[in-house]
Amino acid sequence: MRIFNEWKANQREQSLLAKIRRRNITRYPVSFEQARTVGLLFDATDLLNRNVVRQYAEELKNKGKEVTLFAFLQENEKNSNFAFKHFTKKDLNWFQYPNEEAINGFINQPFDFLINLYLDQQPALEYVSGLSKAHLRVGPYSEKLHCYDLMIDTARQPNLDFFVKHVSYFLNRLKNSSRA
Repeated sequence: MRIFNEWKANQREQSLLAKIRRRNITRYPVSFEQARTVGLLFDATDLLNRNVVRQYAEELKNKGKEVTLFAFLQENEKNSNFAFKHFTKKDLNWFQYPNEEAINGFINQPFDFLINLYLDQQPALEYVSGLSKAHLRVGPYSEKLHCYDLMIDTARQPNLDFFVKHVSYFLNRLKNSSRA
């Protein structure tokens, strides 16, 4: 079974890399101060994580950013009580990637920043991040260089609140605002 899972993971990565190459997206740096649009991509399964993300979204809105939340819920049914768009396990294919209908609107939005607010490997969310038209994609440290443009390693204290504080710290120091 281990060999099959490794093969499946390899096929999943090759499929994503091929799709990323076909999309041919140009990314460019922008200062966080000048950024107008921010996408927050996260795992909404855990209530504590949802609260951390909501709080961060409010902070960004208070700074004048237009914030769009999009989440993965590790359940089979959607939750109509959520105030943000999300997809579920039911929307995943064999590779554990979401179907196009569930994510197209989000991945095609040219956010100034896409901030990935999850800490463990999440093939479904990495897929969305990898295909996103965002100008700069921020995420947790990973060997998947095709999913993020800026990675932040908080392995010594692996909780989302700590990660968000580090994301905020580093983004507020981005000064390059030239566009290609």
